[in-house]
Formats: sequence, structure tokens, C-alpha cells
Amino acid sequence: MNTHTQSLTLSSLALAGAFVLTACPGDDPVPKCDPTVVGTICTIVGNGENGYDRDADTTVLDALEAKMSLPQDTLIAPDGSIIILDWNNHRLRELDTEGNLSWIAGRGELGGSLDDPANGDFNHPTNIIFDHSGDNIIIAAWHNSKIRTVNRMTGVVSDTCGDGKRAYFGDGGSAADSSLDLPASLAFDPSGNLVIMDQANQVLRMVDAAGNIHLLAGRCVVDAPAPGGPGACPDGVEPTQCPDGPNGPSGKYTCGDPAEFCSHPCTPGYSGDDIPAEQMRMAQPFGQSASPAGRILFDPAGNLYFADTANHLIRMIDTDGIVRRIAGTPPQDGVPQNGYAGDGGPALDAKLNFPVDLALADDGTLYFTDVYNHCVRAIESDGTIRTAVGQCGESGYEGDGGPPEEALLNLPFGLEWADGRLLVSDTGNSVVRSIVMR
Repeated sequence: MNTHTQSLTLSSLALAGAFVLTACPGDDPVPKCDPTVVGTICTIVGNGENGYDRDADTTVLDALEAKMSLPQDTLIAPDGSIIILDWNNHRLRELDTEGNLSWIAGRGELGGSLDDPANGDFNHPTNIIFDHSGDNIIIAAWHNSKIRTVNRMTGVVSDTCGDGKRAYFGDGGSAADSSLDLPASLAFDPSGNLVIMDQANQVLRMVDAAGNIHLLAGRCVVDAPAPGGPGACPDGVEPTQCPDGPNGPSGKYTCGDPAEFCSHPCTPGYSGDDIPAEQMRMAQPFGQSASPAGRILFDPAGNLYFADTANHLIRMIDTDGIVRRIAGTPPQDGVPQNGYAGDGGPALDAKLNFPVDLALADDGTLYFTDVYNHCVRAIESDGTIRTAVGQCGESGYEGDGGPPEEALLNLPFGLEWADGRLLVSDTGNSVVRSIVMR
């Protein structure tokens, strides 16, 4: 394994292990390959160099010659173009069907903060979806702690949820006036409501058609052990809800003194599965150095799948509101069980290592990025797990033009499925790769 380490600026990905870039300046360029060949992996955006090489945002580049910085997510438009979240460049970029890359939104300056709330800049956006019209891109503006919308035609950016304060307030009130903490992922439920993974608050929230926000699943409990918190509640004792604030009711609970502990972050946890979703605890990374995590999707039946990233699990909330474990070994005595094991057997017996994004194929196969294992794994409809892209446990940048199972990836965070094609945001290599699956 290549162990060249690169430090990160701004908010760190806080990744375990080395951060590997195998296509460095001066290296031989990665050869082009045909991304339409079935069963072949190809780089379609990025030259493998972490950076940004645009003097003006009106410039159009050959996508394979462009630099990107830790791309996080992609979105395929109806016309076949691909929207890319260039995470550490704080920009949205677009790959057209001719292989050209152009700018959409974001000026590469950290923005949209409390001090400068109205500008069109982003602070490490992590996930994108289209709205119901298809004319607007909805963005999980992660470090802005907002949900923002970009009009594809005009480029105008607007805020639709969150006030930019990294807190937890507002359930039952206006989404625009609510507070989020690292909103990481978005999806529409079958009724058209917008569901948000509120990552550092350890909950899933929902914005209805009237623009009001509600708690959907999970509990934010401050129960970190001393000296950082009050400790877990004694058996049979329910935690106390933290006081309301200017943004509405608090979503936090604690068994300690609210005046002392309600300013602390929500504590990651695990309360087991096969229980009502409102009783669920999960473990998503939190704090200034957290990594993006916890992405979500709905299947056609209305079941909600999500990555319980720091518990190293894939879980699902069924249409009856019961949370189920889909893949990964549950925590033992409170200790998450991460690693790599289980291919060829039941996904429930497997070990994962920091799963983040999910994609559902037309045949029911559920793909997910197993980030610290540097691979993409798949759960078949019969519950069996296998490796689909990359060599789990090995990082690098190799394999274009060959089978995806023989390629090397480096910290792949993002996935997108459309029309038999799987897009992988190969984040650590600063490229996007594509496979037309067999």
C-alpha cells in the first residue's frame, strides 16, 4: 500500500490512516479508457492531482485534464450531464456529455456563515439532489449548517433550511428558522417531503410541504462520560429535554444539569435494532474535524436506508417505522466493530469500516462506499455481501480500463446509480470514476 501522507487544510476529513495520492505532479498521466465498455472502470473527471486550475469560472476544461479537490458526490441530470460536488474547492461543477467540465456555483471562498449569510458561497457541501421540478439542485451545505438551493439556469443560490447556527432547535416550526448541525445528506420520501440526515445531531429530520421541520427518527442525548458530560442515564430514568431557545424547542436531552450540559454535542450511541425509529441511537461523526457521513436513500417501497457511519453499519427504517440492521456487526459492550470481513456470506455477519454513501441498483442490489476499506461493496437481494469496486484494504489509483474488482481506490466517499451505471467519487484520488455494470 502506498503510504504517502497529505495534510488537509480547512476542515479536516479526520480520516484514519494515510491519505494517499498516487497520481502526483510529474507522474505519467493515467491512460484514457472507454467508459461505455461494460464491466470496465474508467476515470471520467480529474487528472488525479488535488487542486484547482481555473483562472476564471467561465473557463471550460477537458475534464480529464482538470484538477479537483476531494470530490464528495455526483448527480446525473436528465440530459446526461453530471453535477459534481468539488468538496474542498467549495464548488459545484458540471461534466457535459462531450467530456467538458464547467463551473456552476460556489466561488471557492468559505461563505454562507452567520457573518455573511446571503452570499452564494459554500463551506464543504457534501450531498446534492434535484428538487421535484428538476430545475434546482438542493445542497446539503455541510459546514454552513444549511440546506441551500441553486437554480441551474440562473445560478441564484437561496437558503431553504437552517439558520447557520450549529445547534439543534426548531422541530415543529419553520425549517428556515431551525438550527442544524452538519446536515450531511438529503432524500425525498414517497410523499415528497425532504428528509435530512442531521449528522452531528444524530437524528433524521423532515421538512414538509408547508416548510416546517419535524423530527423523523433518532434521539440526541448528551450522555458523554465525565469529565465531558453527565454520563448515561441510570436504568429506568428518562433524560430531560433541554430548554427551548430563540429558534424553538431544543431536540437535545440529558440526564445532567441542562444549564451545564445542554451546550455539549449530542453523544453518538447505539440502542439496538428492531425498535421504533424514535428510540433509535446512531453514531455519526461530530465536531469541527468530523468527516462527512451518514448518507440516506429511499427504496421504491418507501423504506429509508442510511449509513450509521461511526457504528460501521448499514441500517434501514421500514415503512412501519421500525429500524433494522442490514449490514455490519453491531457494537459489543458499546465498542463499534470495524474492519473488513464477510464477503461471500451474510451481510449481517460482515465487518465494515466507515460506510458513507449508498446507491440502489434497478435489480435491488444495494451498493455502499466502505471508505476506510477503500472499496465499494454490494449487498445482494438475498442478503449476501461482496466487493464490487476496488480491493478492500488496499488503497491507490490503479486499474482504469480493467475490471472494477481489480482497481484500487482511495477513500471513496460518494456513489450514484443511474441506468446501469455506477459513479464513484474516488475522493482521496480527487477523481470521479465510472463503471457500466455487468
